[in-house]
Amino acid sequence: MITNLSVARSLAQGKLVVSVNATRSAEDPFKLPPALLALIKADISALEIGDSGTHEQEGKRVESSTKARLAFDTLETALRAGYASIGALVSDSLLPTGISDADRIATYTTYGWEKGQLGRLNDDRLLVLGELAIQAETTLANPAWRYSPALTTVISEQLSLIEAEEPDAIGGARQVSVAIRNARRDVLQTHISRARYHYCAASDDLDSSKELAKISFQPRRAGIPAPPEAPPTPTPTPAPITTPAA
Repeated sequence: MITNLSVARSLAQGKLVVSVNATRSAEDPFKLPPALLALIKADISALEIGDSGTHEQEGKRVESSTKARLAFDTLETALRAGYASIGALVSDSLLPTGISDADRIATYTTYGWEKGQLGRLNDDRLLVLGELAIQAETTLANPAWRYSPALTTVISEQLSLIEAEEPDAIGGARQVSVAIRNARRDVLQTHISRARYHYCAASDDLDSSKELAKISFQPRRAGIPAPPEAPPTPTPTPAPITTPAA
């Protein structure tokens, strides 16, 4: 799984700081203080663990999302079958014991099929229709007009699956994991910045030190002197105005 780019950069720079420091002698003024070096090493380890945690949570999110999607698809199939079963009830125009047109519409409505229309079956509506299917077991007076017990069981099972997978499917746990990882990344970057300040203080070159490039910081370039200003152009003196003699 691909690591977040900012995390990858922080880890790479942190490890570079550590590896470059390992090549410096104890007398080298650019050698990092042991306490700061220990912080950077600990930060790298913590960030790697945090990054691994986000990958694990992303895997759970994908798995839960797939399971929830399958449950929604099964729920839709079951509800469509329930809708069809109401339409298949024998009309009282054929048998005296059949269902009247008014009762058929009322049965559709009890199950959430307003005016007997199938309508748009998005996820939110599927959940509502599923709950109404469970409630109809007690609210619908005539048992002969209800969905079959087996169909109601399938609907109930899919609703339970969706509820169980929802927290991971919407990425709630992953969001927490990402927040922790990002906080650890920021701590590492803070300590890497302290390493940069140490480099700047280690010589009179300050932030122009070429040693900064070794830990992936851009040394400040020497300023280019501005060209000398051109002397001002003299303003010509206007010729005097003479008045011709009378």
